[in-house]
Amino acid sequence: MGFNKYILNIIIRSVLIAITALIMVVFAVKLDWIFTFIFICILFCLQIFLLIRYASKVNRDIANFLIHLKEQNTTLKLSSHNIDKIFGGLSNEFERINQGFKKIENEKIQKQNLLNLILERVGTGILLINYHDEIKLFNKALLNLLGITAKSNKSELNKKINHLVNECPNLKPGEQNIINISVNNITRRILIALSEIKEAEEKIKIYSFHDIDREMTDYELQSWNGMMKVLSHEILNTVTPISTTVDTLKDCYIYDGEDKKPENINKKDIQDTVKSIHILENRINGLKGFISKFRQFLDIPVPELKTIPINDLFKLILETYQKENIKFSANISSKTISILADKELTELVFINIIKNAIEAQATEIKLDVFQDDLKTIISIKDNGTGIEPNILKKIFLPFYTTKSHGSGIGLSIARQIMFAHKGSIEVQSSDKGTIINLIFPY
Repeated sequence: MGFNKYILNIIIRSVLIAITALIMVVFAVKLDWIFTFIFICILFCLQIFLLIRYASKVNRDIANFLIHLKEQNTTLKLSSHNIDKIFGGLSNEFERINQGFKKIENEKIQKQNLLNLILERVGTGILLINYHDEIKLFNKALLNLLGITAKSNKSELNKKINHLVNECPNLKPGEQNIINISVNNITRRILIALSEIKEAEEKIKIYSFHDIDREMTDYELQSWNGMMKVLSHEILNTVTPISTTVDTLKDCYIYDGEDKKPENINKKDIQDTVKSIHILENRINGLKGFISKFRQFLDIPVPELKTIPINDLFKLILETYQKENIKFSANISSKTISILADKELTELVFINIIKNAIEAQATEIKLDVFQDDLKTIISIKDNGTGIEPNILKKIFLPFYTTKSHGSGIGLSIARQIMFAHKGSIEVQSSDKGTIINLIFPY
Protein backbone atom coordinates (compact mmCIF):
# COMPACT_ATOMS: atom_id res chain seq x y z
CA MET A 1 0.00 0.00 0.00
CA GLY A 2 2.91 2.31 0.88
CA PHE A 3 4.48 1.52 -2.48
CA ASN A 4 1.22 2.49 -4.32
CA LYS A 5 1.16 5.77 -2.42
CA TYR A 6 4.71 6.48 -3.59
CA ILE A 7 3.75 5.78 -7.25
CA LEU A 8 0.58 7.88 -6.92
CA ASN A 9 2.61 10.84 -5.66
CA ILE A 10 5.01 10.51 -8.61
CA ILE A 11 2.09 10.36 -11.10
CA ILE A 12 0.33 13.41 -9.61
CA ARG A 13 3.53 15.46 -9.55
CA SER A 14 4.35 14.39 -13.12
CA VAL A 15 0.85 15.38 -14.32
CA LEU A 16 1.14 18.79 -12.61
CA ILE A 17 4.53 19.34 -14.27
CA ALA A 18 3.01 18.43 -17.66
CA ILE A 19 0.07 20.85 -17.13
CA THR A 20 2.47 23.59 -16.06
CA ALA A 21 4.55 22.94 -19.18
CA LEU A 22 1.47 23.31 -21.41
CA ILE A 23 0.46 26.56 -19.70
CA MET A 24 4.03 27.78 -20.10
CA VAL A 25 3.82 27.09 -23.87
CA VAL A 26 0.50 28.98 -24.13
CA PHE A 27 1.88 32.10 -22.45
CA ALA A 28 5.15 31.91 -24.34
CA VAL A 29 3.44 33.35 -27.50
CA LYS A 30 1.72 36.15 -25.58
CA LEU A 31 4.37 38.80 -25.15
CA ASP A 32 2.07 41.02 -23.05
CA TRP A 33 1.91 38.23 -20.44
CA ILE A 34 5.67 38.16 -19.96
CA PHE A 35 5.61 38.28 -16.13
CA THR A 36 3.02 35.52 -15.98
CA PHE A 37 5.22 33.45 -18.32
CA ILE A 38 8.24 34.01 -16.07
CA PHE A 39 6.23 33.00 -12.99
CA ILE A 40 5.03 29.80 -14.71
CA CYS A 41 8.64 28.99 -15.73
CA ILE A 42 9.75 29.39 -12.12
CA LEU A 43 6.83 27.23 -10.98
CA PHE A 44 7.80 24.58 -13.57
CA CYS A 45 11.40 24.48 -12.35
CA LEU A 46 10.24 24.36 -8.72
CA GLN A 47 7.95 21.41 -9.44
CA ILE A 48 10.77 19.50 -11.13
CA PHE A 49 13.06 20.25 -8.17
CA LEU A 50 10.43 19.06 -5.68
CA LEU A 51 9.83 15.88 -7.71
CA ILE A 52 13.55 15.08 -7.76
CA ARG A 53 13.82 15.86 -4.05
CA TYR A 54 10.81 13.69 -3.25
CA ALA A 55 12.12 10.74 -5.26
CA SER A 56 15.61 10.98 -3.80
CA LYS A 57 14.60 11.15 -0.13
CA VAL A 58 14.07 7.39 0.13
CA ASN A 59 16.85 6.61 -2.33
CA ARG A 60 19.43 8.38 -0.17
CA ASP A 61 18.53 6.39 2.94
CA ILE A 62 18.43 3.09 1.05
CA ALA A 63 21.70 3.81 -0.77
CA ASN A 64 23.44 4.79 2.50
CA PHE A 65 22.12 1.65 4.17
CA LEU A 66 23.41 -0.58 1.37
CA ILE A 67 26.79 1.16 1.33
CA HIS A 68 27.18 0.73 5.09
CA LEU A 69 26.02 -2.86 4.74
CA LYS A 70 28.69 -3.51 2.12
CA GLU A 71 31.35 -1.98 4.37
CA GLN A 72 30.00 -3.95 7.36
CA ASN A 73 29.30 -0.71 9.22
CA THR A 74 26.30 -1.15 11.52
CA THR A 75 26.42 2.34 13.09
CA LEU A 76 24.00 3.89 10.52
CA LYS A 77 20.76 5.36 11.90
CA LEU A 78 17.93 5.38 9.35
CA SER A 79 15.61 8.39 9.02
CA SER A 80 12.55 6.31 9.77
CA HIS A 81 10.19 9.32 9.57
CA ASN A 82 10.96 9.95 5.90
CA ILE A 83 10.76 6.29 4.94
CA ASP A 84 7.69 5.33 6.98
CA LYS A 85 5.84 8.37 5.71
CA ILE A 86 6.02 6.81 2.26
CA PHE A 87 6.60 3.08 2.89
CA GLY A 88 4.94 2.09 6.14
CA GLY A 89 7.14 -0.23 8.28
CA LEU A 90 10.06 -0.33 5.81
CA SER A 91 12.45 1.34 8.28
CA ASN A 92 11.63 -1.34 10.85
CA GLU A 93 12.70 -4.03 8.41
CA PHE A 94 15.90 -2.14 7.68
CA GLU A 95 16.55 -1.74 11.40
CA ARG A 96 15.96 -5.46 11.96
CA ILE A 97 18.53 -6.28 9.26
CA ASN A 98 20.88 -3.74 10.80
CA GLN A 99 20.53 -5.35 14.25
CA GLY A 100 21.22 -8.77 12.72
CA PHE A 101 24.48 -7.51 11.27
CA LYS A 102 25.35 -5.88 14.60
CA LYS A 103 24.90 -9.25 16.28
CA ILE A 104 27.16 -10.92 13.70
CA GLU A 105 29.74 -8.16 14.15
CA ASN A 106 29.67 -8.57 17.95
CA GLU A 107 30.11 -12.34 17.64
CA LYS A 108 33.02 -11.74 15.29
CA ILE A 109 34.63 -9.38 17.82
CA GLN A 110 34.09 -11.89 20.64
CA LYS A 111 35.70 -14.68 18.60
CA GLN A 112 38.63 -12.41 17.76
CA ASN A 113 39.07 -11.53 21.44
CA LEU A 114 38.94 -15.24 22.35
CA LEU A 115 41.54 -16.02 19.66
CA ASN A 116 43.80 -13.25 20.96
CA LEU A 117 43.41 -14.55 24.52
CA ILE A 118 44.32 -18.09 23.45
CA LEU A 119 47.33 -16.85 21.49
CA GLU A 120 48.58 -14.92 24.52
CA ARG A 121 48.16 -17.91 26.83
CA VAL A 122 49.93 -20.58 24.76
CA GLY A 123 53.64 -21.11 25.33
CA THR A 124 54.37 -21.65 21.64
CA GLY A 125 55.44 -18.64 19.58
CA ILE A 126 52.92 -17.93 16.78
CA LEU A 127 53.52 -15.69 13.77
CA LEU A 128 51.21 -14.89 10.83
CA ILE A 129 52.65 -13.19 7.74
CA ASN A 130 51.52 -12.88 4.14
CA TYR A 131 53.56 -13.65 1.03
CA HIS A 132 54.72 -10.03 0.91
CA ASP A 133 56.42 -10.60 4.29
CA GLU A 134 53.96 -8.27 6.02
CA ILE A 135 53.37 -9.25 9.65
CA LYS A 136 49.69 -9.87 10.35
CA LEU A 137 49.73 -11.26 13.87
CA PHE A 138 52.06 -12.54 16.58
CA ASN A 139 51.77 -13.44 20.25
CA LYS A 140 53.59 -12.69 23.48
CA ALA A 141 55.35 -16.08 23.53
CA LEU A 142 57.18 -15.12 20.32
CA LEU A 143 58.40 -11.87 21.89
CA ASN A 144 59.64 -13.79 24.95
CA LEU A 145 61.40 -16.24 22.65
CA LEU A 146 63.21 -13.40 20.88
CA GLY A 147 64.01 -11.62 24.14
CA ILE A 148 62.17 -8.42 23.22
CA THR A 149 59.26 -6.54 24.80
CA ALA A 150 56.02 -5.27 23.33
CA LYS A 151 57.34 -1.73 23.85
CA SER A 152 60.18 -2.29 21.38
CA ASN A 153 59.96 -0.15 18.26
CA LYS A 154 58.34 -1.65 15.18
CA SER A 155 61.49 -1.65 13.05
CA GLU A 156 63.44 -3.66 15.65
CA LEU A 157 60.55 -6.10 15.98
CA ASN A 158 60.25 -6.57 12.21
CA LYS A 159 64.00 -7.01 11.87
CA LYS A 160 64.21 -9.81 14.46
CA ILE A 161 61.12 -11.61 13.22
CA ASN A 162 62.23 -11.46 9.58
CA HIS A 163 65.67 -12.71 10.60
CA LEU A 164 64.07 -15.65 12.42
CA VAL A 165 61.91 -16.53 9.40
CA ASN A 166 64.81 -16.17 6.97
CA GLU A 167 66.74 -18.84 8.89
CA CYS A 168 64.57 -21.40 7.05
CA PRO A 169 64.06 -19.93 3.56
CA ASN A 170 63.27 -23.30 1.95
CA LEU A 171 60.72 -24.40 4.55
CA LYS A 172 57.48 -25.55 2.88
CA PRO A 173 53.95 -25.79 4.36
CA GLY A 174 53.63 -28.91 6.49
CA GLU A 175 57.38 -29.13 7.12
CA GLN A 176 59.48 -28.28 10.18
CA ASN A 177 63.11 -27.59 10.93
CA ILE A 178 65.42 -26.97 13.89
CA ILE A 179 67.60 -23.86 13.99
CA ASN A 180 69.93 -22.24 16.50
CA ILE A 181 69.40 -18.61 17.49
CA SER A 182 71.21 -16.36 19.93
CA VAL A 183 69.11 -14.47 22.47
CA ASN A 184 70.93 -12.28 24.99
CA ASN A 185 74.18 -14.17 24.21
CA ILE A 186 72.47 -17.52 24.93
CA THR A 187 72.12 -20.06 22.12
CA ARG A 188 68.71 -21.69 21.87
CA ARG A 189 67.46 -24.50 19.66
CA ILE A 190 64.14 -23.61 18.05
CA LEU A 191 61.79 -25.97 16.20
CA ILE A 192 60.05 -24.04 13.40
CA ALA A 193 56.89 -25.46 11.78
CA LEU A 194 55.04 -23.87 8.85
CA SER A 195 51.36 -24.05 7.90
CA GLU A 196 49.31 -22.14 5.34
CA ILE A 197 45.75 -20.82 5.12
CA LYS A 198 43.84 -18.71 2.61
CA GLU A 199 41.95 -15.67 3.86
CA ALA A 200 40.08 -13.19 1.64
CA GLU A 201 41.93 -14.35 -1.50
CA GLU A 202 45.25 -13.91 0.32
CA LYS A 203 47.56 -16.70 1.40
CA ILE A 204 48.76 -16.43 5.00
CA LYS A 205 51.79 -18.31 6.36
CA ILE A 206 51.54 -19.49 9.97
CA TYR A 207 54.83 -20.14 11.75
CA SER A 208 55.05 -21.86 15.13
CA PHE A 209 58.22 -21.69 17.22
CA HIS A 210 59.01 -24.21 19.99
CA ASP A 211 61.89 -23.66 22.40
CA ILE A 212 63.29 -27.20 22.42
CA ASP A 213 66.01 -26.46 24.99
CA ARG A 214 63.43 -25.14 27.46
CA GLU A 215 61.18 -28.17 27.02
CA MET A 216 64.14 -30.54 27.36
CA THR A 217 65.30 -28.70 30.47
CA ASP A 218 61.85 -29.04 32.03
CA TYR A 219 61.85 -32.75 31.16
CA GLU A 220 65.32 -33.22 32.64
CA LEU A 221 64.28 -31.41 35.82
CA GLN A 222 61.29 -33.72 36.16
CA SER A 223 63.59 -36.70 35.67
CA TRP A 224 66.07 -35.47 38.26
CA ASN A 225 63.30 -34.62 40.74
CA GLY A 226 61.86 -38.10 40.33
CA MET A 227 65.32 -39.64 40.69
CA MET A 228 66.16 -37.64 43.84
CA LYS A 229 62.81 -38.55 45.42
CA VAL A 230 63.45 -42.25 44.83
CA LEU A 231 67.06 -42.01 46.03
CA SER A 232 66.11 -40.12 49.19
CA HIS A 233 63.21 -42.51 49.84
CA GLU A 234 65.41 -45.59 49.42
CA ILE A 235 68.23 -44.14 51.52
CA LEU A 236 65.81 -43.23 54.32
CA ASN A 237 64.26 -46.71 54.14
CA THR A 238 67.75 -48.11 54.76
CA VAL A 239 69.16 -45.56 57.20
CA THR A 240 66.12 -45.48 59.53
CA PRO A 241 66.11 -49.21 60.46
CA ILE A 242 69.93 -49.21 60.61
CA SER A 243 69.82 -46.32 63.08
CA THR A 244 67.19 -48.10 65.17
CA THR A 245 69.19 -51.33 65.06
CA VAL A 246 72.36 -49.54 66.19
CA ASP A 247 70.45 -48.14 69.18
CA THR A 248 69.32 -51.68 70.03
CA LEU A 249 72.92 -52.96 69.86
CA LYS A 250 74.07 -50.10 72.09
CA ASP A 251 71.44 -51.06 74.66
CA CYS A 252 72.74 -54.64 74.57
CA TYR A 253 76.35 -53.76 75.33
CA ILE A 254 76.34 -50.29 76.91
CA TYR A 255 74.78 -49.35 80.22
CA ASP A 256 74.87 -45.84 81.72
CA GLY A 257 77.47 -44.80 79.16
CA GLU A 258 79.88 -47.65 80.02
CA ASP A 259 80.58 -50.97 78.29
CA LYS A 260 78.93 -53.97 79.90
CA LYS A 261 81.18 -56.57 81.39
CA PRO A 262 81.00 -60.05 79.79
CA GLU A 263 79.35 -61.52 82.87
CA ASN A 264 76.58 -58.90 82.60
CA ILE A 265 75.63 -59.85 79.02
CA ASN A 266 72.58 -62.10 79.20
CA LYS A 267 70.88 -64.40 76.73
CA LYS A 268 68.37 -61.74 75.64
CA ASP A 269 71.21 -59.36 74.71
CA ILE A 270 72.71 -62.06 72.49
CA GLN A 271 69.32 -62.79 70.85
CA ASP A 272 68.76 -59.08 70.19
CA THR A 273 72.26 -58.86 68.74
CA VAL A 274 71.64 -61.72 66.31
CA LYS A 275 68.29 -60.21 65.30
CA SER A 276 69.92 -56.83 64.74
CA ILE A 277 72.63 -58.38 62.56
CA HIS A 278 69.95 -59.98 60.38
CA ILE A 279 68.17 -56.63 60.05
CA LEU A 280 71.41 -54.87 59.08
CA GLU A 281 72.22 -57.59 56.58
CA ASN A 282 68.74 -57.39 55.06
CA ARG A 283 68.84 -53.62 54.67
CA ILE A 284 72.38 -53.66 53.24
CA ASN A 285 71.34 -56.28 50.69
CA GLY A 286 68.29 -54.18 49.81
CA LEU A 287 70.47 -51.12 49.28
CA LYS A 288 72.91 -53.14 47.18
CA GLY A 289 69.99 -54.38 45.07
CA PHE A 290 68.76 -50.85 44.53
CA ILE A 291 72.25 -49.66 43.56
CA SER A 292 72.45 -52.58 41.13
CA LYS A 293 69.18 -51.47 39.50
CA PHE A 294 70.42 -47.90 39.42
CA ARG A 295 73.61 -48.97 37.67
CA GLN A 296 71.54 -51.09 35.28
CA PHE A 297 69.61 -47.97 34.29
CA LEU A 298 72.78 -45.92 33.82
CA ASP A 299 74.87 -48.58 32.07
CA ILE A 300 72.83 -49.83 29.12
CA PRO A 301 75.39 -51.77 27.06
CA VAL A 302 75.91 -51.22 23.35
CA PRO A 303 73.61 -53.69 21.56
CA GLU A 304 75.26 -56.68 19.86
CA LEU A 305 73.08 -56.79 16.78
CA LYS A 306 72.10 -60.15 15.39
CA THR A 307 69.24 -61.39 13.22
CA ILE A 308 66.45 -62.60 15.51
CA PRO A 309 63.41 -64.39 13.99
CA ILE A 310 60.24 -62.92 15.47
CA ASN A 311 58.74 -66.38 15.75
CA ASP A 312 61.60 -67.58 17.99
CA LEU A 313 61.33 -64.46 20.14
CA PHE A 314 57.61 -64.98 20.70
CA LYS A 315 58.11 -68.67 21.58
CA LEU A 316 60.61 -67.69 24.24
CA ILE A 317 58.14 -65.18 25.73
CA LEU A 318 55.37 -67.77 25.79
CA GLU A 319 57.64 -70.29 27.55
CA THR A 320 58.69 -67.69 30.12
CA TYR A 321 55.12 -66.82 31.11
CA GLN A 322 53.35 -70.14 30.55
CA LYS A 323 52.77 -70.54 34.30
CA GLU A 324 51.10 -67.15 34.54
CA ASN A 325 47.33 -66.88 34.24
CA ILE A 326 47.68 -65.02 30.95
CA LYS A 327 46.24 -65.90 27.55
CA PHE A 328 48.75 -65.10 24.79
CA SER A 329 47.96 -64.81 21.09
CA ALA A 330 50.31 -63.88 18.25
CA ASN A 331 49.65 -62.65 14.74
CA ILE A 332 52.67 -62.84 12.44
CA SER A 333 52.10 -62.27 8.74
CA SER A 334 55.16 -64.36 7.87
CA LYS A 335 57.31 -66.75 9.90
CA THR A 336 60.37 -65.41 8.09
CA ILE A 337 60.06 -61.94 9.61
CA SER A 338 63.08 -61.06 11.73
CA ILE A 339 64.65 -58.03 13.41
CA LEU A 340 68.26 -56.92 13.78
CA ALA A 341 68.66 -56.57 17.55
CA ASP A 342 70.43 -57.62 20.73
CA LYS A 343 68.62 -60.76 21.93
CA GLU A 344 69.15 -60.28 25.69
CA LEU A 345 68.29 -56.57 25.65
CA THR A 346 65.19 -57.17 23.52
CA GLU A 347 64.03 -59.89 25.92
CA LEU A 348 64.49 -57.41 28.78
CA VAL A 349 62.19 -54.94 26.98
CA PHE A 350 59.48 -57.58 26.59
CA ILE A 351 59.86 -58.72 30.21
CA ASN A 352 59.35 -55.17 31.52
CA ILE A 353 56.32 -54.54 29.29
CA ILE A 354 54.58 -57.86 30.05
CA LYS A 355 55.35 -57.49 33.76
CA ASN A 356 53.53 -54.13 33.70
CA ALA A 357 50.58 -55.70 31.85
CA ILE A 358 50.28 -58.44 34.48
CA GLU A 359 50.42 -55.86 37.27
CA ALA A 360 47.63 -53.95 35.45
CA GLN A 361 45.44 -57.07 35.90
CA ALA A 362 45.57 -58.07 32.23
CA THR A 363 44.28 -61.53 31.38
CA GLU A 364 45.01 -61.41 27.64
CA ILE A 365 48.05 -60.20 25.72
CA LYS A 366 48.06 -60.02 21.93
CA LEU A 367 51.28 -59.76 19.91
CA ASP A 368 51.15 -58.37 16.36
CA VAL A 369 53.91 -57.73 13.85
CA PHE A 370 53.85 -55.25 10.97
CA GLN A 371 56.67 -54.69 8.53
CA ASP A 372 57.41 -52.41 5.59
CA ASP A 373 60.53 -51.29 3.74
CA LEU A 374 61.58 -48.94 6.55
CA LYS A 375 60.65 -50.52 9.86
CA THR A 376 59.30 -53.47 11.81
CA ILE A 377 56.60 -52.75 14.40
CA ILE A 378 55.93 -55.22 17.21
CA SER A 379 52.62 -54.33 18.87
CA ILE A 380 51.91 -55.60 22.40
CA LYS A 381 48.26 -55.15 23.37
CA ASP A 382 46.72 -56.05 26.74
CA ASN A 383 43.24 -55.80 28.26
CA GLY A 384 44.37 -54.43 31.62
CA THR A 385 43.09 -51.43 33.53
CA GLY A 386 44.99 -48.99 31.33
CA ILE A 387 47.00 -45.90 32.25
CA GLU A 388 45.41 -42.60 33.25
CA PRO A 389 46.16 -39.67 30.88
CA ASN A 390 47.93 -37.61 33.57
CA ILE A 391 50.20 -40.60 34.32
CA LEU A 392 50.74 -41.64 30.69
CA LYS A 393 52.99 -38.66 29.95
CA LYS A 394 55.24 -39.53 32.92
CA ILE A 395 55.70 -43.28 32.45
CA PHE A 396 59.13 -42.89 30.82
CA LEU A 397 60.49 -40.66 33.58
CA PRO A 398 63.28 -42.55 35.41
CA PHE A 399 62.16 -43.84 38.83
CA TYR A 400 58.59 -42.57 38.39
CA THR A 401 56.13 -45.18 39.67
CA THR A 402 52.61 -45.41 41.08
CA LYS A 403 53.27 -48.83 42.64
CA SER A 404 54.14 -49.21 46.30
CA HIS A 405 56.98 -51.64 45.55
CA GLY A 406 57.95 -50.53 42.04
CA SER A 407 61.36 -49.18 41.05
CA GLY A 408 60.07 -47.00 38.22
CA ILE A 409 62.87 -47.87 35.82
CA GLY A 410 61.28 -50.68 33.74
CA LEU A 411 59.86 -48.55 30.92
CA SER A 412 62.77 -46.09 31.18
CA ILE A 413 65.19 -48.96 30.51
CA ALA A 414 62.93 -50.26 27.72
CA ARG A 415 63.00 -46.89 25.98
CA GLN A 416 66.77 -46.56 26.38
CA ILE A 417 67.23 -49.99 24.85
CA MET A 418 64.98 -49.08 21.91
CA PHE A 419 66.91 -45.84 21.40
CA ALA A 420 70.17 -47.83 21.49
CA HIS A 421 68.73 -49.89 18.60
CA LYS A 422 67.98 -46.64 16.68
CA GLY A 423 64.32 -47.44 17.19
CA SER A 424 61.54 -46.05 19.37
CA ILE A 425 58.67 -47.03 21.65
CA GLU A 426 55.11 -45.66 21.54
CA VAL A 427 52.31 -46.09 24.09
CA GLN A 428 48.54 -45.72 23.74
CA SER A 429 46.18 -46.44 26.61
CA SER A 430 42.52 -46.31 27.62
CA ASP A 431 40.27 -47.99 30.16
CA LYS A 432 40.08 -50.98 27.76
CA GLY A 433 43.81 -51.67 27.88
CA THR A 434 47.22 -50.55 26.70
CA ILE A 435 49.00 -50.84 23.36
CA ILE A 436 52.81 -50.56 23.24
CA ASN A 437 54.51 -50.44 19.84
CA LEU A 438 58.18 -51.34 19.56
CA ILE A 439 59.58 -49.86 16.36
CA PHE A 440 62.79 -51.39 14.99
CA PRO A 441 64.53 -49.95 11.90
CA TYR A 442 64.51 -52.41 8.99
